[in-house]
Amino acid sequence: MNGFICIDKPSGPSSFAAAQIVRRALGVKKVGHAGTLDPMASGLLVVALGNCTRLLEYLPLEPKNYDFSVTFGKSTDTLDAQGNVTAESDAVPSEDQLKNALKKFCGEIEQIPPQYSAIKINGARAYELARKGIAAEMKPRAVTVYSIDMTGYDGDEKRADFTVSCSSGTYVRSIARDIVKTANPDAEGFVNKLRRVKTGFFDLSIAVDLQTLQNAKDKSRPLDVENYIINTGAAFDGRVKITVSNEQRAEISCGKKIFIDKDDSGDILIAFDENGALVSALKRVDHSWYHPAKVFIT
Repeated sequence: MNGFICIDKPSGPSSFAAAQIVRRALGVKKVGHAGTLDPMASGLLVVALGNCTRLLEYLPLEPKNYDFSVTFGKSTDTLDAQGNVTAESDAVPSEDQLKNALKKFCGEIEQIPPQYSAIKINGARAYELARKGIAAEMKPRAVTVYSIDMTGYDGDEKRADFTVSCSSGTYVRSIARDIVKTANPDAEGFVNKLRRVKTGFFDLSIAVDLQTLQNAKDKSRPLDVENYIINTGAAFDGRVKITVSNEQRAEISCGKKIFIDKDDSGDILIAFDENGALVSALKRVDHSWYHPAKVFIT
């Protein structure tokens, strides 16, 4: 079985664990996931099946859209509800303070990633160091926030809800931390709920939850899994997807570079033959010449 499937991951399991549930439920040997979700986070997880695991690095996965809630009064070391409390405050940002703060978080911004993140520091994951009590230096990085809005506010409950559309590599937990401090320097806050609703063209409307997959495997509730499988061609848009001739297909199978006359082509192209079968991932080597980086035909 080859293709992609969108999963609505619940809060709790890691992204790796969720992908393994998919593997067992569908009976496929190879799976992989795109865009890791924290265990606490829920929502959209794109899982590749079979040969499509080799295409994960090329998937168009921007923008990423999230819904998240911030609880005021405490800060944690993980910046979310699963961490240990590091600071407390009675200060609660007002609705107007938060709205004004959001204006500073749209466009290209710099953010400091959380200590509990998968970023590598001298060969070790930052979260591994944090669990050992080692405070690694987290360097600021540039990310892009395409839009961010507050969708709800309750001062009595000390909570605010937000929606954000951002680039890959953006840490919503860091955005939440910085919004709180920008709105009111005396306030503390952490992400209490985080849910991804969209990444690239993939969204929750085409996702299946893990329990439904497990029920289908146990045959307690039959499910037409094929309705949820996204074929390889549908996963790539016209900017990176091309059709090659039979002659080009033969050249690719021999590892030869080919000429692509396509004005808007990028550095990576996903090639299909005239019958729609996946042929290769092509990488630009010189202007309009592309070399097969990965070949899927024999």
